Amino acid sequence: MGTRDVRPEALPREHPPVSDLAQWVAFLGGPFAVLLNLEVSYVMVDWACLTGNGWSLHVVHFASFALAVGAAWLGRSLWKRIGNDWPDARSGSTSRSRFLAAMGALGGLLFPLVILAQWMTVMILGPCPRA
Repeated sequence: MGTRDVRPEALPREHPPVSDLAQWVAFLGGPFAVLLNLEVSYVMVDWACLTGNGWSLHVVHFASFALAVGAAWLGRSLWKRIGNDWPDARSGSTSRSRFLAAMGALGGLLFPLVILAQWMTVMILGPCPRA
């Protein structure tokens, strides 16, 4: 009996249906926009109060809001491109891509609302604390 040399062939690498960078931007864009909004407006509030430039805080909130909505839009468009099915327990790049796109789209419902809530305090109370 001769020995047989069995070499299993590697499975071909499965490529994701959409760009990895686009998936991560959609997934992390909303939380990043909220944190950016919080940090930049916190740093600018003293300057805005001292100089009377309260409009600058509105610019920061608007830019952060636009960034969060853009990430949500990207997540929704990726989810439509992959397929509107919910992520499942199967392994593979399609399931991972579907999960990241779905979380980006659904997080896009939450994070712009958080930024609007932060923006409303500036609209109602103004940038300067009242003593």
